[in-house]
Amino acid sequence: MVPKHSLFQRLQHLGQAGSAERQAARQKRQQHSSGEILQTFLAYKLDQAAEKMALGIAIGDPLTLRHEPDNPWDANAVKVFWREQWIGYIPKDMAALIAAEVPEAGSGLEAVVTGLTTTSQRDAFRLQISIPIRRASRRLRGLGVTSAFAWDFDRTSAGDKLRLVINCTETALRELQELLSASYDVSKCGYSYYPTQDGRHYPWYLSLTDSSGKAPDDPARVEQLIRSLFGVPSESTRVRERQTRLRELEEQQEQISRRLEASRSEERRLRREFEFNKAAWERRTEKAQEQGEQAMELASSVEGELKQQLDLRDQELQLVLAENQALEDQLAQTGNQLDALQLQLDYLQQVGFVAGSGDGPSPWSGAASGASEQELSERLFNSLRALAAKERLKPRQCLQLVSEELCPGHVLVLESAWNSADQAKGFEHGGQLFELLWVLATGFRQRKLDGAPDMVAGQVFGANSYAPRESQTIERNPQARRARTFSYGGKTVEMWQHLKIGAKDSENRTLRLHFCWDVDLGQVVIGHCGKHLHNPAH
Repeated sequence: MVPKHSLFQRLQHLGQAGSAERQAARQKRQQHSSGEILQTFLAYKLDQAAEKMALGIAIGDPLTLRHEPDNPWDANAVKVFWREQWIGYIPKDMAALIAAEVPEAGSGLEAVVTGLTTTSQRDAFRLQISIPIRRASRRLRGLGVTSAFAWDFDRTSAGDKLRLVINCTETALRELQELLSASYDVSKCGYSYYPTQDGRHYPWYLSLTDSSGKAPDDPARVEQLIRSLFGVPSESTRVRERQTRLRELEEQQEQISRRLEASRSEERRLRREFEFNKAAWERRTEKAQEQGEQAMELASSVEGELKQQLDLRDQELQLVLAENQALEDQLAQTGNQLDALQLQLDYLQQVGFVAGSGDGPSPWSGAASGASEQELSERLFNSLRALAAKERLKPRQCLQLVSEELCPGHVLVLESAWNSADQAKGFEHGGQLFELLWVLATGFRQRKLDGAPDMVAGQVFGANSYAPRESQTIERNPQARRARTFSYGGKTVEMWQHLKIGAKDSENRTLRLHFCWDVDLGQVVIGHCGKHLHNPAH
């Protein structure tokens, strides 16, 4: 065993010559951490200290800390290894903190030797350890493990000394020591290994005495000096300020409560007043409602009389309008019939079917001795139209009768027209369709052969049956344009000209016939004879 006096001498030489090593240890610790350092120690009796020093442990050496959860004496035990050799355990309180808040301790937590000292009574040897914490938890920060400057008066202070505990860097500690040394005697300064009585961890401590060797009488002056340099009050002052603020807030809350109670009392008074006035208002409202109901009854009776009179006038007006419309329709139909008969007469005169033409007798000239050509034409046309109406000819039958029987070579019916005519087999106005087809194959064709434009040639149909173009909405719509485009004989033609029958939603009473005039063929080309084609407005 190494003698005590020899061990003390070696420790004294070690403390005198370890400044460079401590500086290197501080630099290494700063490289491993952002400044959040947990300070602790290993303690040995003097006989154990000689054995540990014989190993060659030096300031700045790296250490490894490992949590030992299966330890039979303490599940929070943390073992310390130097060069893979176990050299002791962390103190129990600090080990519990490390095991709970530093997860890296389970796989191996790095630390650094920062000091080799003895106790004040020289009965034990301490190995000082600094543990860099890369990311301190909320609890560790609450316990003081942080890079921020914080300090407090330790409750272990007595009459012979004033003990301060500090959380800061070593440089800040030296500045604080120099500041306080100008006014007080710094009797002790070093690492603080145990948490304070409030549970916080401060890695440094200072003990102050005045010139008489006792604790300073005015701790407030000490706090003033520290705040003048670092601008940070003590934690006790922080607590007192928070408590003072809390009391102020409680007083404000009490004042607000009193004001709230006064407001509620005023609210109850106003509510009683409102309820009293509400009854009077309700009586007035009931009276006003009674008067209003009487006025409404009077107005309703007057309105009923006026409405009856208005309905009578409206019925009279509708009857007059219906009569006018019927007269207009009759006039238009008569005009259409007259124009169609005139076109038929002109056509018969041209083809030589009129009596006295010199080409032979007319097929029907002997049917009525002395009858004029116009009468014979009208009789023929009326007979055919009556036949079409009586027999309820379908659109295909009307097309066949005009294009194949009566006027062969005058009209070219495309396959699309035959298909559309078959789809409209329920159409009910065959007589009207026959009439339009007859005029289209005779009068309209003749006018086009004479060189008349579409607008002039279309006058043979009357005012309401013929349209030379579609609306701009239809002609600009791609789908509507495709529906009105037809191909024949190597040609593709957009047939905007059309004949109209009916304007109702019922397909059995509405029909559209789209056609064009082919100059080369000298024929009317029909591309569609059926239901109304696509209209984007419908």
